[in-house]
Amino acid sequence: MEEYLYYVGGEFRKSNNRLVCEAAAKREVLGYMFETEARDLAFALEKSRQALAIWRNTPFSARAQTLRQIGETILDNLSLLAEIESKDVGKIMKESLFVDVPLAADCFKYYASFLESLSVVSPASQKGWDIFTYEPYGVAGIILPYNVPLMIFGFSVAAALAAGNAVIVKPSEFASLSLLKLAQFLDKLDLPPGLINIVSGRGEKIGKALAQSEVDILSFTGSRKTFMQVYRESASHPKKIICELGGCNVGFIFKSAHLERAVDNILAAAFMKQGQICIGVSLLLIEEEVFSQVKTMLKEKVEKIHLGDPQDPSANLAALISSSYLEEVDKKVKRLVGEAQAKIISGGRRVEGTNFYLPTLLELRELVWEEFFAPVLMIKSFEAEEAEEILEKNPSGLTLQIWTADLAQAENLARKAQAGTVWINTFAEMSPATPFGGMKQSGWARVLGPAGFFEFCHIKHIGIGNGPSPVEGWFGF
Repeated sequence: MEEYLYYVGGEFRKSNNRLVCEAAAKREVLGYMFETEARDLAFALEKSRQALAIWRNTPFSARAQTLRQIGETILDNLSLLAEIESKDVGKIMKESLFVDVPLAADCFKYYASFLESLSVVSPASQKGWDIFTYEPYGVAGIILPYNVPLMIFGFSVAAALAAGNAVIVKPSEFASLSLLKLAQFLDKLDLPPGLINIVSGRGEKIGKALAQSEVDILSFTGSRKTFMQVYRESASHPKKIICELGGCNVGFIFKSAHLERAVDNILAAAFMKQGQICIGVSLLLIEEEVFSQVKTMLKEKVEKIHLGDPQDPSANLAALISSSYLEEVDKKVKRLVGEAQAKIISGGRRVEGTNFYLPTLLELRELVWEEFFAPVLMIKSFEAEEAEEILEKNPSGLTLQIWTADLAQAENLARKAQAGTVWINTFAEMSPATPFGGMKQSGWARVLGPAGFFEFCHIKHIGIGNGPSPVEGWFGF
């Protein structure tokens, strides 16, 4: 059974604390990883500072070349990385193979091209000229979620490196193997030792230590509950924080919508990756006139979703990340049925002896702002004039879907919504060039696109005069 060592300062190391890594779907041992020791985290930080001194002075063109090499390395090992991540997380192989891992590589390619198009701005005036430069924060701590670890590695690390930072990456203890395997391939590249570090272990120990450390900027993707702990721990050494926290994403289906397309897209948004997807829909509002029809369409399609092994090409949905999380999801559904009088339209139970939960439709009597992060879709009827008020009540604001033939109606709602991404008659239309992030309790700052680059750097202004300054002679002598 393979042992996956953590990667610090250009070295592979292990500790005396070995952790078992199980396949989410089969509960079989995939391998072992090690909890990073405090001295090794300190070593990573020390070597990161040394790598930073080299990397921050590396020309954009050379940085771009390195980023492309990282992207190519991911693609060269695509099948293996996708298989490891699929088994580790319990998600369908085709999602890892065709979406998640390739998108990570695309992010490095995008920022390589971005650097090649970026120039120092130097607007001139009669009194002189101004130069704007892009300075890295320093060492970036990056805490990844368990659902798409390699994808978010691409979202965050590509931009951080492009901006001239060194990185210390902490994947979730439930999904570390694809990152630790990637480290073995990255080690073969000609990178400054310590430019990229990947540490492993439990969040309560190594995640806490990274938050407390003297990194200069922290990027976190995960739940609001975990983020609050990270935020408190970071106060010992205050630092800029980039965070994406998910939330209860809403979808609207208006009566004028193309219902078949709307339902197909909502199904994908609710049940891809077992619902463990931050951009998915948790709460679907269906205009009253078509509510019964759409509910029937959803029920028929949900009950055709095939549960199976992540490696089975015919499977549509696989396992939740752990048995403890499965129990948590089951309790949430039962609570809504009991306390909020929600009605189970389909599913609503676990598959005994596994980490599988049946794809579930819950009809609500009242609005509930719950992010299940599981294969559970809440539905409720609404009247068109209620849409704006409903959105205002939502405490989170990551993504929003609007399905309607009335584009004026959609644009009006999209402009008023406090959500980082609004999709009109589409879903998951995004790329490394489109900024992504939340509003309200869904976080702040952005990844991807030019905005993602600028989050990881300071913009310095250098003003150079070639004549009298604006204040010369101010006092008359």
